[in-house]
Amino acid sequence: MQSEIALNVQQSIRPGECVDTYYAGKENSQLQCHATVEDNRFFQGLQSLGSGSSSTITFNPNEGLGEVIVTVTLPQPSGSGGVGLALPLGWGYNLLRRIGYRYGSSQLYYITGAQNLTQTLSLCEDSGKKQQMLYLGGQACTSPADWADAAKRTAYIYLRLPHSSPALAGGALPFPTDVLTAPVQLQIDLADFTSVISSVAGADPVPSALSFGSVNFTQITMQDSANLVARRFDMSRHALTIPLPEGWTQEEVQFPFTSASSDGSFSLSLTGCKAGDLKKLRIWFTKASDTSGAVKNSNIYYPPASIRFAINGLIYLDSQSGSYLLTNVIRRRTPPSVTATYLASAAPPAFTASPVASTWVEIELGQPRAIGDTGEVALVHGVPVMNSVLSLTGNMADLNTQFTCHVEYVLNCSWMASRGSAEFVF
Repeated sequence: MQSEIALNVQQSIRPGECVDTYYAGKENSQLQCHATVEDNRFFQGLQSLGSGSSSTITFNPNEGLGEVIVTVTLPQPSGSGGVGLALPLGWGYNLLRRIGYRYGSSQLYYITGAQNLTQTLSLCEDSGKKQQMLYLGGQACTSPADWADAAKRTAYIYLRLPHSSPALAGGALPFPTDVLTAPVQLQIDLADFTSVISSVAGADPVPSALSFGSVNFTQITMQDSANLVARRFDMSRHALTIPLPEGWTQEEVQFPFTSASSDGSFSLSLTGCKAGDLKKLRIWFTKASDTSGAVKNSNIYYPPASIRFAINGLIYLDSQSGSYLLTNVIRRRTPPSVTATYLASAAPPAFTASPVASTWVEIELGQPRAIGDTGEVALVHGVPVMNSVLSLTGNMADLNTQFTCHVEYVLNCSWMASRGSAEFVF
């Protein structure tokens, strides 16, 4: 009797909707309104496979556009089959220098290959999936025996486009290209292969072109096309709002600096942020020495020992002795870190590959909120910025060392589709 009274009291004072946890009902069940089918059969080859070249890929309006994956294969080097040449784990992402995208007749926007990798890893639901994404992005090659293995010379690269997410829990809805009259265009710029492939003295020639390159599209189609929005509404008079799964990220801004010789301190004025609702910043630090020499280690990110971020003098993050590492863990599904490989030249022309943690920093400005359902999206506001002064200070563990601070700004944004095109609304 007392438990029944307590239950009624609790139910009377607590806000919320009554949900049956014993029987299935309308309050705890969901039904798919329009039956859909997924297919994964569309491929397009890269027009240009040469080092430093560019290719344009189009996806013609044909209902829902899902994930986009790029597959590349390097040829076995000539000469002795790869003597003195090496590739780090995840090298496929490094081969993409820049990715451009245009939906319909919208503007052409870009992200760098490093952004594509960091965003992809950041959105994975668990550490195992994150590690597999890096592994499938290209296995490490440190010897001619590795170069002889075609599987190790092949990389599968996820394209983190504004409409897509590698996460299943809290993942993205397909982009409804049926509201467009012009295709979705992707521009894929390859990097100079010599900036990705390590080559020491006496090494075989670095490959100058891919042996294979293609783009694979996932498509979501309705079983009854009469249910498409473009069939039910006159899109020249209506507009469809399409929320982005995480937010919109502009092309990264780089800030080279040298850590102080006394305490490793640095002070940066962050510029280039678009006016809007700033939801978060994603920051990673690289060493100039990792890419300037014969051995290339492009995927190694160095965490700062301490960091402070402020907008117009108001501090939003102040982390001493690396306390942000724990904050980043409790505010995310997985820590912003992955196990990469550090290449080093052994007895020439051999290489060693050692596991090393690669860590970036996520400065969250929006209230933490978990998104668990597939295709669920939520608008969580950040800090309105317009001609604001953003500053970043801190300390690096390595003294008197040349670093580059890579910063990408994540802003709240939605697509607005109408009259055969789509454009961002901030």
